[in-house]
Amino acid sequence: MAMYALGMSVLQDVIAFEKTKVKQVAYADDLSGAGKLQDLSHWWGLIQANGPTIGCTPNAAKSFLIVKPEHYDGAVNIFSGSGVVVTKEGQRHLGAVIGTEEYKKEYVGEKVSEWVHEVDVLSAMAKTEPHAAYAAYTHGLQHRLNFVCAPSRTSALSSDRWRNL
Repeated sequence: MAMYALGMSVLQDVIAFEKTKVKQVAYADDLSGAGKLQDLSHWWGLIQANGPTIGCTPNAAKSFLIVKPEHYDGAVNIFSGSGVVVTKEGQRHLGAVIGTEEYKKEYVGEKVSEWVHEVDVLSAMAKTEPHAAYAAYTHGLQHRLNFVCAPSRTSALSSDRWRNL
């Protein structure tokens, strides 16, 4: 984690908002940016050019450009040949989701189904091991629910993993 933070700080100096006009956030090994398509293209180019020198080899196949439907054709044109996946539907991001209302509903519906199954398993376990079930809920399952939240509606280029940007 400390090494990611060091590498990220060096890279963020290179791709700073003042140079790219892209709002960005880094968390552990994830790097995300939001802004206009041309600015995101420039930002992505800087990441590709400067990332490998600090140990970050960008992986376009695991990077997603999430755009509003009216900007989809322009995004495909601008990012053609980059390998970045362009989507107007949506994509998960740090445990939450960015995209259309339909995509968000589908994503949250799948999450809720998983959680219902996990609570059912814990309920069955609680019949014979109540303390273990309680500990599993309070130290694990309960906190996973916090990551599904309402994200912004801006275009965003989001990497799945920092080291695999």
